[in-house]
Amino acid sequence: MATTVFARGGERVETFMSSDSAPLILLIEDEEDIRDAVSTLLEMEGYRVEQCVHGEDAWAWLSCHERPDLVLLDLMMPVMDGQSFLLRLSQERLLVDVPIVVLSGSPFQPEGAVAYLRKPVSVAQLLEMVGRFLPSPNAGSGEPRTS
Repeated sequence: MATTVFARGGERVETFMSSDSAPLILLIEDEEDIRDAVSTLLEMEGYRVEQCVHGEDAWAWLSCHERPDLVLLDLMMPVMDGQSFLLRLSQERLLVDVPIVVLSGSPFQPEGAVAYLRKPVSVAQLLEMVGRFLPSPNAGSGEPRTS
């Protein structure tokens, strides 16, 4: 699957590839700017990323899509917050073997998360954390392509 990133003027900046076999990350974040930036960064690294706006949105997505390899979860969201999402996952024993990394401005790591990154998160911190739990989809294939 190829993804192209466009600058504001419509000029093509980058094209990058992620295969259907690349690890799938479920990103649950209510702030659109953060969600889009994190998603674009991870896609440029070759990961597949699905975006959800809150826990209820993610729950609906999980009911009809493939199991993700990693979940990046904000805590403070409307409708269903991250802690409620984690509680429901625990109660229903869903995604038991899937690592859940919290990305939040909240000062504590909730039960059910394997790791925690406090916002604002640097690119290096995010990529290092994702790399702890997932293989690099670009290993051996070089850097993302630029046009």
